[in-house]
Order: sequence, then C-alpha cells, then structure tokens
Amino acid sequence: MDQEDFDRLCRRVYSEVRAGALEYPDMFDLATAVLEVKPSDRDAAELATLSLDGVAVNWPRMMELGDAVLATACFELGLSEEPAQMAGLDDAMRLVNRDLSATGLPGCRLRFMDFDPDLDENRFVETWDGEFGTGSGVPSIAVADPVSALVAVAEDAQDAVMHTIWTAWPVCPAHRLGAHARRYREAAVWWCTGDGGHVAASVGHLPPGASRV
Repeated sequence: MDQEDFDRLCRRVYSEVRAGALEYPDMFDLATAVLEVKPSDRDAAELATLSLDGVAVNWPRMMELGDAVLATACFELGLSEEPAQMAGLDDAMRLVNRDLSATGLPGCRLRFMDFDPDLDENRFVETWDGEFGTGSGVPSIAVADPVSALVAVAEDAQDAVMHTIWTAWPVCPAHRLGAHARRYREAAVWWCTGDGGHVAASVGHLPPGASRV
C-alpha cells in the first residue's frame, strides 16, 4: 500500500469511527498496515483480531482502538473530515474581509486547490483578481482553535492581497509600517514593530486608516 492509499484508508477509518459505523475490512487493513511497520504494536494487533471476529466484536473497544491506531499512524486530521473546522475557517475569512472592506479593498474567498497532492487538504485565500500568495495555504493543523484559524487565514490573505496590489497591507495607522498577523494574549491581532512592537488592531477590527502605504 503506497502512502496515498494509506492516507485515504486513514480518512475512511476516521470517518467511520466518528459515525459509529465501522467497516471490518478497513479496520483490518489499517491494523495490518501499522503492524507491517510496528509488529509489536498491541493496539494494532488487537484491532486486527477484533476485525476478524465479526459480529462478536466489542464496538466501544473497536472505536477506541481505531483512534489509538490512527494516532500511532500519525494520521493528521484533514479539513474534509471535520465540517465544523471548515466553517471556522469561513468565519475567519469573514473577519479578514471586514478588514479589507475597512481599507477600501474588495473581499477574498477560501478555495481548495488540486495542484499539489501534498497540499490538497489545505485551503488557499484567493483575491478578487484571482491571485494567490506564494505560501502553502491554510493547513488543517492551523484550525485547532479559532485564534489559530484566524491568524492562519489572515496571514494567507495578506500574502495574496499584497501579490495583487503590490504594496504593503495592512499598515499601522500610527507608524505607517506593514503589520503582520500573530497570536497575542490569546487573540489574533495585526502586529506592528514600531516603538518596540504593539497591536495595531485585532484581526477583523482594522480602522479605516490602516490602509495601503
């Protein structure tokens, strides 16, 4: 089984565990794939055995083992497996679009891209002119919490916007320096390096003066 097939298998098992609708062949395939790499893994061995038992299975234990074996396989949750996370990114995009509107710019949107199999779970900010930044987009790991999601979307949006207008965006109204998204005191903010560093505004709350240079 190559890596792409294994990743698809992990996604199926993850969805099955969350739905409480386990498929024995998928569980067995996952367990044996992990055992090929880690022959002494007890969770994988137990999962393989239970998968062969069929109707005699302990369902709660199977789901517990499914989670454990996915963790052993270093499965990284993708956006397609958690619709709530995708909704969180859409909320973040709306906040960033408020900042764009406050500075006189049109809005952006989030898109999945299929140009690179390694990034097919990431979402990318696309500007009103169809431009993208040069980064790898917003990865699934960035949406662990609302603040991380907002910072990640703001960063990708800033990259894409500056590739569209070819100047700094946004800028600190006080220092006229380009501000950058970051986490500060458990909030997503636009950070200015002027006077030793300070919050120019919270993401989603840029004043009209924070426009282009």
